[in-house]
Parts: sequence; C-alpha cells; structure tokens
Amino acid sequence: MIQNILQDINKCYKNSKKKYYDKLISKSKNKTKMTMKTIKKEIGNNNCQNDIKPLKINNTTTNNPQETANTFSDYFLTVLDTVIRNIKKDKNGPRDNMKPSNYLINNFNSTFPRINWNYATIYEIDKLIKSLKAKNSYG
Repeated sequence: MIQNILQDINKCYKNSKKKYYDKLISKSKNKTKMTMKTIKKEIGNNNCQNDIKPLKINNTTTNNPQETANTFSDYFLTVLDTVIRNIKKDKNGPRDNMKPSNYLINNFNSTFPRINWNYATIYEIDKLIKSLKAKNSYG
C-alpha cells in the first residue's frame, strides 16, 4: 500500500515537472537554447570541460596542446595533398582539363534514381513561405 502511494507521488512529481518544462520551453523565444539549458540543469552538468586528453603520437603519449595541434594540422594538410594528387592522377594523364560532366561519369558508375517532381501552385508556395518562422539566427 505504501509502495503504491510512493509510486503515485513519483508519477505526479514527474508529470508536473514535465508540464513545467514543456511550458517553459514553449514560451521561450529560443527553444533549442532553452531545451539545452533545461537538460544541463537536470543532469547537473553546467560546467564545460576543456581538458585535452593525452594523445598517442608515434608511440609516445603527450599532453602538450601545441604538439597535439601541430600533429592534427600536419595530418589534415597531408590528407588534402593526397586528395589533390589523387584527383589530378589519371591513367591517361592529368585531369586538369577534364569537363565536370566527364569527371562525374568516370567516378559514378551507377545511375541515380529518377526524381519525379510534383508541381506546386503559387498559393501553395505562398502558404509555405508564410508558415516559416523568422529567427534571429543566421548561417
């Protein structure tokens, strides 16, 4: 009997908490920001951790942020050079003068599925544009 009462109290508490947060989020101007703030509050994670974990570079573990940054920089610069070399490489010579359509044909052997477009009226487009909400964010 006491167990049932405790379960009912717990359910009531969870439901009221959910309603409170739902109302708080729905009234906010930036729902995403409020949702993340609520989640952080609930899990008790309000601080950011900027600790850089040790990284193993050439079988040596390091905590030096500068060395880690340089290693990542070297890696990504090397990857870029490799990609550029592979794009220019061809059995018959460099691809510098290749047309984009020929490049796509050579690199994509399978055909893409057919796209069927549905026509829209001016009224439907206008209705869609009016349904979009303006946001302060950009990008």
